[in-house]
Amino acid sequence: MPKAFSLTYGLDLDTEVASFWAWLHGVRDVIEGDGEASKQVKELVGSQQAEIDRFVANAPDAAAAKRMLTVALALVGFHYASQQKLLNGLRDYGQLVSPDRPRLPVFETLTGPGLEGPEPPR
Repeated sequence: MPKAFSLTYGLDLDTEVASFWAWLHGVRDVIEGDGEASKQVKELVGSQQAEIDRFVANAPDAAAAKRMLTVALALVGFHYASQQKLLNGLRDYGQLVSPDRPRLPVFETLTGPGLEGPEPPR
């Protein structure tokens, strides 16, 4: 990817690192119940609150579980934000397929038989 594209869309390393730290602080603030976080952070944590509570309740160390979830949710949010920046940039350059074009088949690699196919009869 050309460096100019990356810089224009905030996909350079410095911006990515700053984005991670912003997400980390925001998620921590929401989970801890203090501070002010962005709307996206609040929505992410809010949408996962039941799972967060379940995870913490089943953990042997609630404080460690909260720290782990804080980092995990920050990574999810940071990754999502980076992907959105990339997709927006590609769309601006006309590189994304429009919805009226036929979609290529999607091959699910996590289910079904492997590349070898079914096992041969013996």
